[in-house]
Amino acid sequence: MADIVQQRLEDRIPALEQLERVGLFTNKEVKSMLKRSTALEYKLHRTVQSKDDFITYIQYEINVLELIKNRRKLHWRAVKTLEGESVEHFTTKYTLLQTGHM
Repeated sequence: MADIVQQRLEDRIPALEQLERVGLFTNKEVKSMLKRSTALEYKLHRTVQSKDDFITYIQYEINVLELIKNRRKLHWRAVKTLEGESVEHFTTKYTLLQTGHM
């Protein structure tokens, strides 16, 4: 059981690293996502499974995909809005956009 869970988690790592590399998630968020996925995977691979375990995992994955979608929109909007700005000015405005203060 542990081998299956470990393999499934290792398969996810490149995608999560890419999300971190492009700035959609922080390292702390990626670690948190891996921790949550680990717990959910173990629930799915235990001897007695429940329908609620599957539903919980599916809902978690849907929420992660929605979060990615929303952050991509915000990131794209920030890049388009701030094109041609100096790096310092861009960073300041981008931070304001991310926090919803602009």
